[in-house]
Amino acid sequence: MKRLLGSICIVMMLFTLMACNTVPADVNKLAQQQPSGNTGKNQNSGKKVLFVGRDSGGDALVIKRLKEKHGLEVTVVADKELKVENANGHMLIYVSESVNSGKIKDIFVKTPIPVIYAEPQSTSDTGMTDVDSFGSLVGANAAKTIQIKDSKHPLAAGLQGNIDVYKDNGKMGFAIPGKEAIVIATVPNEEQKATIFAYEKGVKNVKGDPVAARELYFYLFNGEEINQTDEGWKLFDAAVKWATGK
Repeated sequence: MKRLLGSICIVMMLFTLMACNTVPADVNKLAQQQPSGNTGKNQNSGKKVLFVGRDSGGDALVIKRLKEKHGLEVTVVADKELKVENANGHMLIYVSESVNSGKIKDIFVKTPIPVIYAEPQSTSDTGMTDVDSFGSLVGANAAKTIQIKDSKHPLAAGLQGNIDVYKDNGKMGFAIPGKEAIVIATVPNEEQKATIFAYEKGVKNVKGDPVAARELYFYLFNGEEINQTDEGWKLFDAAVKWATGK
């Protein structure tokens, strides 16, 4: 009898140990699924643009274009809240003309991320032009036409000659770039006043400093987005594609 009871106890102990070492199939399945979700999040981080400006008015039209035409995820940051760290994880930075340039200054000069500036004074602050070598066509000088100077460059979007980028006369920015800049378009018959120009990564700006990443100036004034023609948007799209290396 004692031997029988001893045998029963041994069998029960073996069943208990087997039950403790068995892991439910659902737990194993859940563990295998977790890395998959993290991988997808990392892949999407390369399609982001940091938009420095507002999320309303004319800026909202540019943001919509970046999202719908270029498939970019847009992070909007106001100029007063901007920090250089905001650029981390983004493939492009866009600085709207709506910003206070005094709050932007040269914050992105050493950042290895392409930047498109629509604020003309930023060209002076960043070394894209000499001090005060920028301006705008406003009031009686408002304009709607620019002159393509380098029609073979991708930034020209296949356009050439005089192009109406606005439907009606409107505010338009310009600047006088350095000698190593790529001049795409100017104010008609005023070749020094560039409305679209760019710097390739590694070339020197007017301060003699190498450019950390592609930089581009684009004439578009805040409030004129609704005034843009199809040709104007073609040039904008070309700027985004060139800046991001597409």
